[in-house]
Amino acid sequence: MSSASDPVVRVALAEAIYLEPPQRPDDDRWSRLGAQMRRDELPAVRVLGSLAALRTAIPGDWTGLDAALRGDLEAAAGALGGQGGRSTWGAGQRWAAALSRLDREEDSYSWVERLLRRHEPERARQAGLDIAAEAMRTWRAAPARLTPALSTVLNEPPSPVRVTAVEVVSASLTATRLAADNLVPLLAEPALSTTVAAALGSIGDPRALPVLLRMLRAGARSPRLARALAAVAPALSDPTEVVKTARDVLAGHRDPCHAGRSWQPCPAVAAVRALATIGPAARAAVPELTVRLRAALDRGDPSAAGLEVFALQQIGPPATPAVALLRPLMTGDHRDADCAAKAVLAITEDRTVADDYLDARPEQLRRCRIAPHLLTWLTHHGGLTDRQVRQMNHLFTQPGAMQVGVAATLWRHNGPAAAPHLLAELPKYLDDDAFGPTAMAVLSEMGRYAGPALSHLDRLIESPHRTPVYLGDPDAEMRADEQLFDLAVATRTVVRGTSV
Repeated sequence: MSSASDPVVRVALAEAIYLEPPQRPDDDRWSRLGAQMRRDELPAVRVLGSLAALRTAIPGDWTGLDAALRGDLEAAAGALGGQGGRSTWGAGQRWAAALSRLDREEDSYSWVERLLRRHEPERARQAGLDIAAEAMRTWRAAPARLTPALSTVLNEPPSPVRVTAVEVVSASLTATRLAADNLVPLLAEPALSTTVAAALGSIGDPRALPVLLRMLRAGARSPRLARALAAVAPALSDPTEVVKTARDVLAGHRDPCHAGRSWQPCPAVAAVRALATIGPAARAAVPELTVRLRAALDRGDPSAAGLEVFALQQIGPPATPAVALLRPLMTGDHRDADCAAKAVLAITEDRTVADDYLDARPEQLRRCRIAPHLLTWLTHHGGLTDRQVRQMNHLFTQPGAMQVGVAATLWRHNGPAAAPHLLAELPKYLDDDAFGPTAMAVLSEMGRYAGPALSHLDRLIESPHRTPVYLGDPDAEMRADEQLFDLAVATRTVVRGTSV
């Protein structure tokens, strides 16, 4: 490496060394290369050398290596993550990853607070925000610990640092909730309003509604718009404006924005999801939803209207005009038939829909996407037949979606007698972002009978680290853990409060 004179080549070589960890902690060759890198004339190479040394350093050496990183931070910022490199990560992101990998939680908080001071250079402050973002993805306490420092930046005059601070805060539901009053004034700034509105909407803050509706009307393709509108809608005493805006959007977007199970972040998707969340109060939008369903059927692609079918299901009896289109879809053993049957059942409230569907299935069901839903509905509408009870019992023996999906039915049908069976299985799913919420809902319903599950909830809640979730987006994974954590706390409160 020392023979390479071109700075880009030298940085690329140093990066290659940094990205290849030592085979053994006592690897002398690795140590010599790291020491050579830390003495290099290029700050970027020195940064990579310090980061490489952190891999095998003892805690007593961390302070010195951190100081070296801080000293080279601004000078190295422009050379890392650019042309010729093997990674797009800058110096701050690399340092943040190193702190996270070593589980240096308190050191991360300390560096964020130091680097975010107003007198620090912009590049140093951006590195502090990189560390803050990674800390919040790693440790559950990070949003509460770092939001005060981040909120101070939010209150500063406009700058690139403030823009990044808004993005970091907005990525976390917890940080957004804590900094909500600091974020609201930024709704008036065009450059920040959409990011802030999506974040505030995601926590159900109605102050974001005007901007969210403006985004919807303008055709914004924000990936968080649909969830934000769906979260705000239940908090509104009068959803008329949301329904009207959604209807206008659907009238202007006749073509489907989604195909099959892949829904893209387009205005029509956001509008339909909001209507589904509003439920019966969105009855005025039934004509628009029906038009989109009919268009999908005319194209021979009912899957393209899957979200519209779900919205009609959530609206319930007021969606009666759509039943004539939905009934023909109920034939066959495929996802479209399942969705149509659930919608027809919700709209007509005719239990023969569920009875006929289950009668056509064997008693020993292994997998049936719709069966848990139908069985749960039937427990509230006349109860289960003996054959349906046998179907329910067998489904509970099938791990995964079937077992979790039918757990509430098992409890409602058998009562406390089912507690031992439920407590033997449901705790296995608590840290699963897909099944955990349903499992916790059943435990909450069980109340004091779920007491033995408290130790499992405690372990989930008391973990300082995020629960591993695999969604392909680290910020979305963080939010999934935040939601799982909040549900676990609420479930524990319910179970404790009813325990004897």
